[in-house]
Amino acid sequence: MKLSKIINYLEEKFPLNLSEEWDNVGLLVGRRDSKIKRILLSLDVTDKVIDEAIRVGANLIITHHPIIFKSLKVINGDTTLGKKILKLIENKIAVYSMHTNLDSAKSGLNDFLGENILELKDGKILEKFELNGREFGIGRIYKLDNPIELKKLSQKVKEKLKLDCINIVTSDINLNIKKIALISGSGSTYWRKAKKLGADILLTGDIKYHEALDAKEENFSLMDIGHFESECIFVKHLKDIIEKKFEIEILYFNDGPIFQKM
Repeated sequence: MKLSKIINYLEEKFPLNLSEEWDNVGLLVGRRDSKIKRILLSLDVTDKVIDEAIRVGANLIITHHPIIFKSLKVINGDTTLGKKILKLIENKIAVYSMHTNLDSAKSGLNDFLGENILELKDGKILEKFELNGREFGIGRIYKLDNPIELKKLSQKVKEKLKLDCINIVTSDINLNIKKIALISGSGSTYWRKAKKLGADILLTGDIKYHEALDAKEENFSLMDIGHFESECIFVKHLKDIIEKKFEIEILYFNDGPIFQKM
């Protein structure tokens, strides 16, 4: 199967122009006319992921996080990134990345996290923008049919995301939650928007100290569900999407989490 056929399908569902200006999505390494026999899905393109692609005979890696974010002046063996790109090219492995365009799209990663993993219903977009008369955007916000205690929500999230522990920021440990906002990956800068829309808590990763302090002082709660932990589900989501359209072998391998508990 030609790579271009896979790309056209993915970009029809998750257009590249939904991505943020700072992002870098799409075909980052490889030829559109190359023939794909096996796909490896991964959150990131690490050296271990490339080695796994070589081992299983995958000649396409589809990731959430782009391998290339900034412009490159050289590609050589003197840098970690250069070595990885050279290894990909030498082994004829293409890399296609779906990042903030997947986050913002309908049925994208935020919807999958909220509805499929956490079993929430009827999500609304947290930070909207309009394109061709349709609404897209970062984050989701869910109104609960029945309020849930903060401790019970914490337990549910730990079970669904297979987490040992969660960091929580709150001025009321007995808080009853009626509306939940969530952003996969790193989204704590949106907490004020979530509060403005009536959310009681924002679930996201990479929460910084000063953002947490400000939120607590304004009586808004945060739950740090981890960057890797909230996005490693990417591989399952993409596997389902691609298998509905194409008969091609799809494998997945996540090299993480990055942080280890000791």
